[in-house]
Amino acid sequence: MSKRRRYAQKQPDISQIEWLKHRTGYPSPEEREKIIQLRQELLTELVSLMVTGVQLDDARVHKLARKYSPEELERATRIVGEVLNFPMPTAENARNYREYRQRYARFGAGLKFYTAKEMDELQAAYANTTTGLSALNKPSEIDKLLLFGWRDWEDITPPAPPPRPADFHAPQPGSYPPPINELLEWGDELDMSHEFADEREFATWRRHIPALTRMALDPGLLNGWPAEKASWAPWHAIHMLGSLQAWESAPALAALADIENDWLSDHLPHIWADMGIKVEPSLWMILEESSASAKRRGLAAQALFHLAEDNYAMETKVISGFEKILKNTKTSDPTLNAYLIHFLKEMEAEEEIWDVIESAFEEGRVDTEIISREDFEEDDFDDDEFDEEFDEEEEEEEDERD
Repeated sequence: MSKRRRYAQKQPDISQIEWLKHRTGYPSPEEREKIIQLRQELLTELVSLMVTGVQLDDARVHKLARKYSPEELERATRIVGEVLNFPMPTAENARNYREYRQRYARFGAGLKFYTAKEMDELQAAYANTTTGLSALNKPSEIDKLLLFGWRDWEDITPPAPPPRPADFHAPQPGSYPPPINELLEWGDELDMSHEFADEREFATWRRHIPALTRMALDPGLLNGWPAEKASWAPWHAIHMLGSLQAWESAPALAALADIENDWLSDHLPHIWADMGIKVEPSLWMILEESSASAKRRGLAAQALFHLAEDNYAMETKVISGFEKILKNTKTSDPTLNAYLIHFLKEMEAEEEIWDVIESAFEEGRVDTEIISREDFEEDDFDDDEFDEEFDEEEEEEEDERD
């Protein structure tokens, strides 16, 4: 037997892990480590199948269910879906910081709470070291500090919410009337929503649009202690505004893109799109404000992109509007241009205005760290192919004239 085989870590037998049979309470520390190992192996096998195009009803996926249990497969499938649901490039940092706030709120006892800037600096510093290479298959120091990998163990680890430290300071939040004050109690259960009983209740909630907008922007809530339920109210407020189609609030909500510890703005495009077509003028206003941040303008562009889905007339208008901005060399913003080109590519509209896109690349007016010329398939834009098609069309026209 080779040394490699002799010292390979033996895969735990799922039938020998007692907790997986009843799934109540919490497993012992030994069982916990075995479950984490199993889950990591299941995720590896599942992702390996999915990247090759295997569907969930495939026999090989059913084999995983028999090997690891249907419950574990369902859990792994959900996690893979969440991980592969990449955010648009406009506000990925907001999603990352929200997830950090969420896991810290549940398991952060004894750990420092980092600001968004501190979190970025910590990750950058760690990326420049080699300490992680010696910790293969073990949580690294940054994993522990930022609670990375929490989805492997969140349901098998007792909650450890961090108490608010005496030196933590945030502005005093405002007060909110019924019925919207219920949002202060929803906490970090981010899937919670309110079902309106009838049109009358819907109208009652709409009267509170100004207060909901104030709640979404309340610095005392936005910067509140993450383990306190009320600090999550801005998340619920923006989604309620979307449900209420509160297009009037769209310009005010744009300010979320520029807050120091942004953990909401990645959802603004979806919220704005939920508000319906009446929000469109506000989105163009945000997008065309040249003095605004590229992030704020990019979020408005993303919302217009969502509004254009399955709406041909709106799609034509959006393509034309994005083209106009890309042509503007006087107030050109490389980051915004990259976002616009990204959305045009998503709409499969790049061929229509390829000359404009190519000019932006050639003139250095595109942030190529976001999207580059190489992100487009060369054969889609082969000049010789275009020339041949053009020549064929000319020949056909000449034949018709003859």
